[in-house]
Amino acid sequence: MPHKFDPKNIERLDNPERARWQSVERFLELLHPHERMNYADIGCGVGYFTLPVAERIGPHGRVYAVDIQPEMLAELERRARLRRLTNIIPVRCTEREIPIASASVDAACLANVFHELEDPLIFLREIHRVLKPGGRLFVIDWKPLETPMGPPLSERIPPEEVLQALRMIGFAQLREHEIYPYHYVIEVRSKEDQ
Repeated sequence: MPHKFDPKNIERLDNPERARWQSVERFLELLHPHERMNYADIGCGVGYFTLPVAERIGPHGRVYAVDIQPEMLAELERRARLRRLTNIIPVRCTEREIPIASASVDAACLANVFHELEDPLIFLREIHRVLKPGGRLFVIDWKPLETPMGPPLSERIPPEEVLQALRMIGFAQLREHEIYPYHYVIEVRSKEDQ
């Protein structure tokens, strides 16, 4: 069974050091958040990516903050209130279900989560379901090499395996982005004819 991130270590998720090796700004350049966009941060944690995206999208868009752990969602809600963000919708998921309407999301991100999934195909199928036809998904996960932090090397999934799983679900690969030293970033698009 894959190791899950322990909510007791919440402070690690937004440690200022993280910006050095996983810059939010670099991700935003790929995502191009815009007004009225519906975005899902799947495995949102305490909002490292969620909150900056919500600020860029503004009050007319929606940001679904999706996580399996209620402690993460509670902390994210607290932080959203402090920033006066009203466009974030917390969503508690399981590894088999994401309770968001089908074909309702323009773009989604799955950051630092893929290596924790027990059945990646089931979870990816759910992400594919919630994305609009042609919607984009960014999978960000740990490269299979030794790094100063992160999960054990034995738990990391090579990008080729992630791509294979994405293709099995019906995602079309757009590109891989080399923006982080310790992570790969795979951008795919959902089928147009869902």
